[in-house]
Amino acid sequence: MNAIRWSLPLVLGFIVLVPNLSAQELNGGGWRGKWTDDNAGHEDRLRARFRLTRTGDYRAVFTGKFAQVIPFVFVTRLNVVERTDDHVILSGSSMLPGFGRFTYDAVADSHNFNAHYSSRRWFGDFILNR
Repeated sequence: MNAIRWSLPLVLGFIVLVPNLSAQELNGGGWRGKWTDDNAGHEDRLRARFRLTRTGDYRAVFTGKFAQVIPFVFVTRLNVVERTDDHVILSGSSMLPGFGRFTYDAVADSHNFNAHYSSRRWFGDFILNR
C-alpha cells in the first residue's frame, strides 16, 4: 500500500514535468502538401515521411512530381537545430544527382512542416501538414 501511495505522486509529477513531445514529433503518419519553386514557377503536390534517428535527428523521404509529370523521390537527413515545447527547427543538405546540392531550413510542429530549400539554380518552399 505504501508503494502505491508513493508511486501515484511520482507518476503525476512525471506527467506534468515532461515537455510536450508530440508537438516536436514528426514520426508517424504521412505528411501531404505542396512544393513550390520560386525561380522556375513550378508547383505540385508533395508527400513526406519522417523517422527519428538514434542521434535525435530525422531521416526524411520526400516524394512528388517535377513539372507535373516527372516523379521524384529523395532522402535527406534533417538535423535538429533547436527544440522547444511546441516546435522543432531543422536544417540539412543533400546532393541530388543532375541537380546539385540543396540546403533546407525548416520549422515544424505536430501538424505543420514548413521548409525553405535552395541550390545554385532553384529555391522555394515545402509546405506540408497532416
